[in-house]
Amino acid sequence: MKISRPVALAVASASALVLAFVPAAQAATLVVGGASSVATVVADCKTAYTAATGDSYAYASSSSGQGQKDIETGKNDFSFSDSAHLTSQSGTAIPASEIHVPTWVWPIGLMYNLNTDKQIVISYTNAAKIFSGQIKRWNDPLLQADNNRVLSKSIYKMDSNGNAVKDAKGAPIVLRTVKVTQKVTLPNQPITVIYRADSSGTTGNLTAAFNAFDKTTWTKSSKVFTDLVKVSADPIHFQGANGSAGVAQLANKTKYSITYAEVNFAETNKSLALASVINPNGDLVQPTADAAGGFVASAPIGANGVVALDYLNKGAGVYPFTVVTYALALTNYGDATKAAAVKKAIEFAAFSCTKTAPNDGFIQITPTSPLGVKITAQLAKLGK
Repeated sequence: MKISRPVALAVASASALVLAFVPAAQAATLVVGGASSVATVVADCKTAYTAATGDSYAYASSSSGQGQKDIETGKNDFSFSDSAHLTSQSGTAIPASEIHVPTWVWPIGLMYNLNTDKQIVISYTNAAKIFSGQIKRWNDPLLQADNNRVLSKSIYKMDSNGNAVKDAKGAPIVLRTVKVTQKVTLPNQPITVIYRADSSGTTGNLTAAFNAFDKTTWTKSSKVFTDLVKVSADPIHFQGANGSAGVAQLANKTKYSITYAEVNFAETNKSLALASVINPNGDLVQPTADAAGGFVASAPIGANGVVALDYLNKGAGVYPFTVVTYALALTNYGDATKAAAVKKAIEFAAFSCTKTAPNDGFIQITPTSPLGVKITAQLAKLGK
């Protein structure tokens, strides 16, 4: 979801960043690539990043799987991945000094293309059934039930600038809950599922959630959608595309379709709208940065930096389809200058980039939050 902010805020943020980061005497140009989900936010804050640090990198947007391959083979100085890097993607061993630095948190948007201006609601269990092919039509009784009921919605406590007030863990504070009556008649049309055809961390996170909801149908998670669903048996109702932009563009021109990607792609593809989700607590939740922040606020973080996500989290107002994007970096570059540049780049991305680009749908992580403290601890390991 994009929320308008005053231009003055962006200017003030950029000025603060220049003060916070002192550019290096000699600029570094890094080689970085990976997850397509973060391509927009990287592009939106690259000018401020270069102004603040003196360094730069051209981001090679592809997929989490490709980013993992490129850190394995030494092509990238660091990679962004929407899933933990636990298995080699190239046949080359994962570098012994590689660590995970959780950098961005964001909601996966379930985007649909329907001839209606009304907000569509999908329960977390029915989302799993849609993408497995169990629910094949929009007017399926299960979806009709989602869209004709009374639901609870959390209202966050807001500050004077319109931002959600956070608790010590970084979760938005719920001020109250209200009742919302949902009444929508869905069309009698087949659903076309647009899936990621490439190896994708977004797919890995979505299917991990589905596995938590329905272990019978979704027996495991995978970054490759076709490992889990036999799309070849139903090519009319399943169509694939590469990258977040690719699935959004295909869904944008495919009537009665549904797909999944970072929420900004619904803004740039005008035929798409974002579904509201009924979470495991029974709440009506939109895919916002605040709802994603609430989802990860209580999540344990391992010594390797990997965040353990509880997809059955029953917290009020939390969004279950939430992703942590990691920077995959090395503790030993054999080059102190490069190590320092990598550290600055990831630190900027984690703590400053979302202030420069506040409308991109990523949560703003504070260094004092549990996640921020872990990020700082991981960054301290770089270059040793």
